[in-house]
Amino acid sequence: MSQDIIRIGGEHCGRDGNPYHPVKGLLSAANTALLLGAPLFLAGEPGCGKTDFAWYAARALAQAQQHEKYEEVIPLQCYVHSDTKARDLLYHYDTLARFADSHESHSHTEARDPRRYIELRALGIALMSQRQRVILIDEIDKAPRDLPNDLLRELDQGHFEIPDIPEHIAGSRADLGDPSILLTRHMMRPKRADGRVLPMPLVIVVSNAERQLPEAFLRRCVYFYIKFPQRDDLLQIVWERYGKVDGKLPPLGKDRQELFRDAVDVVTALREQSSPLSKLPGTAELLQFARALLTYGDEPDFGSLDGLRKAAAAARQSQGVAWQDVPGMFCLLKLKEDYEALGLLPKGV
Repeated sequence: MSQDIIRIGGEHCGRDGNPYHPVKGLLSAANTALLLGAPLFLAGEPGCGKTDFAWYAARALAQAQQHEKYEEVIPLQCYVHSDTKARDLLYHYDTLARFADSHESHSHTEARDPRRYIELRALGIALMSQRQRVILIDEIDKAPRDLPNDLLRELDQGHFEIPDIPEHIAGSRADLGDPSILLTRHMMRPKRADGRVLPMPLVIVVSNAERQLPEAFLRRCVYFYIKFPQRDDLLQIVWERYGKVDGKLPPLGKDRQELFRDAVDVVTALREQSSPLSKLPGTAELLQFARALLTYGDEPDFGSLDGLRKAAAAARQSQGVAWQDVPGMFCLLKLKEDYEALGLLPKGV
């Protein structure tokens, strides 16, 4: 195997600073994307850890490149909206500021140089960086349909053009924050000392599968679907989030262990309802539920933990669950029709 091939792995934290445990196969997909220089397309229902993986990958990739403070590294981030264009992910050209300066006597000369009004955005920085970075493009399925295809050349070849910079203007390092990046009309992927082009960044594209993306874009991606965590994985996630005392994980006490187990079993039962809910509770809802149980579980107006225990026991025995006795259901159900489906709200109210 070539020594130039970088692989990520090991133990690293996610976005919230808690340990992130990649599901089976995810690291293989990510390392394949690194090898091929292809985007890693992550799909799966909300709350399954797609976005958090970008934080894990950023730290793992920084460690693989012997970054001294790899634990502090975070991914470059692009958040996509319904009106986002490909250029918005690469750079921003402040035409209004340049226009204003052109009418000010003290700034008139500066306004002649368009480079002073151009700021590289996350994808542009990732492509021009002297080391491999992780770039997160979140919720790409919410973007205009042309956006993924408009990025094909940049994601394939690692270069892009800034038409606002005339051909005759030489490169400039002004106002970029990274002295290694030259700002020119033709932004080219940096090269090593031996003249070879640096490997592409790891581009992580996240989708909640709200709509199908263009086939031309999907063909260029390494695709991985993150399944919802299994019961034991959910227990580990909850424990690592709310089992800490003074920043450390103590031995799991019996009472807290049973509380977390019951919370996970109730959520699992909700997800496996014979009449499926319109919105299944995900990891985020489970964590809200567990925190509320820990904080308010003994307060009369919150509900009864005994109701939680009975509901969890019924779920484990595949019996009917008395959902009305489960405290904190407002953490798990987010739609009126789901309350109606479980008999917690009269239909038509």
